[in-house]
Amino acid sequence: MEKLCFGDGEKIGVFDGGKISLYESEYILRFREYAAERVKNDEWKFGGDGARFRGDYDLYNARKQEEVVASVNGVAWRGEKVVYSFTVNGSSGVYCKDIADKKAREEHILSTSDEEILSLSRGGNLLAVTVRRDGATSSVGTLDMDTSELRTLTEGDARDADPCFSPKPNVVCFDSAGVGRNAQGEFTGVYAPAAICALDLDTMELKEIAAEKRSALVKPKFSQDGTLYYIKRPNRPEKRGNVLSDILLFPFRILKAIFGFLQAFVAIFGHTSLTSQTEGGDNPARGRKTDAGKLWLDGALLDADREYKRNAKKQKGEAGFIPLSWKLVRRTAQGEEEIKSGVCDYALCKDGGVYCTNGRHIFYVKDGVSRKIADTEKCLCLATESMAEAPKEVFAL
Repeated sequence: MEKLCFGDGEKIGVFDGGKISLYESEYILRFREYAAERVKNDEWKFGGDGARFRGDYDLYNARKQEEVVASVNGVAWRGEKVVYSFTVNGSSGVYCKDIADKKAREEHILSTSDEEILSLSRGGNLLAVTVRRDGATSSVGTLDMDTSELRTLTEGDARDADPCFSPKPNVVCFDSAGVGRNAQGEFTGVYAPAAICALDLDTMELKEIAAEKRSALVKPKFSQDGTLYYIKRPNRPEKRGNVLSDILLFPFRILKAIFGFLQAFVAIFGHTSLTSQTEGGDNPARGRKTDAGKLWLDGALLDADREYKRNAKKQKGEAGFIPLSWKLVRRTAQGEEEIKSGVCDYALCKDGGVYCTNGRHIFYVKDGVSRKIADTEKCLCLATESMAEAPKEVFAL
């Protein structure tokens, strides 16, 4: 089986065909150590009754409880090294890790606090990347791994993401979705159905190559024979409620809203909480067993807890928090062919097989047979060695 690298929460994972190995991000480790050291160094300043009287103690206590939220956003192979992008408490970057030499220091490629580097896709010495500067829009660009030059290719009021190099030379494909806004220009939390586009880097000509009215097509990739793959999902969450349950639950929802208001009031003016803090909290980046809370993924807001519980009823031992309506498909002359459901990312292999993840597990699929190869805490990105090679040009883009 082909070697695979993947992100598992804030760690980098490698599957060599037989076993899984996890590696720490040096940057994230240093960030955590610095945060802990800063709290320790400030302890003497905020001790005693004077600090409590001035209110400094509350500030110090809040700093002690400040959470370090980190995640690996994208991975790609570079020989025996893994290039990865990450986010940690508002800062982002791209580093290269030598997994064969544990003593080797990571290579710095890019660091930034003005933008967030998300997905990675390698083509020779260039990385095709997703660049996010605010909560609603993002652009695609290229990053030179030798010079660290970041070049933004798209702009506008859209979520352009998940770029990859196409079979046609100097062409980048990506998914693009218009941002939904109200009359005041505020983001509504909804995007138009994402379409797959191709951008010629020589002429900057943009062309749409795949789109549907009611479905979002995201994460395009090309196999070695030039076949187009992507994830197809409903553009809006499925409605599963019923009138009777809504009526019965209405009083409890009112009480929940009142409790939420009181908790926010106490947190703001009392610098504490009505409830105890537990590990995992409401942030899926913390990697609880059921991946608690909600998260934005490819322009969709997922209730990870609810989806996991729903999927667990149907997929014992193999459930993830990705809706089963998210389907990995390949596009041929005969139409679409479904590969697997409940997929948030995938990686193509030379032998025609596919690695894919549902957020909690990694599978290898070939000839219609799916086999689980790994359990993870939170896996949202995958890459194989062959994905760094240029696919053959088969379809005219």
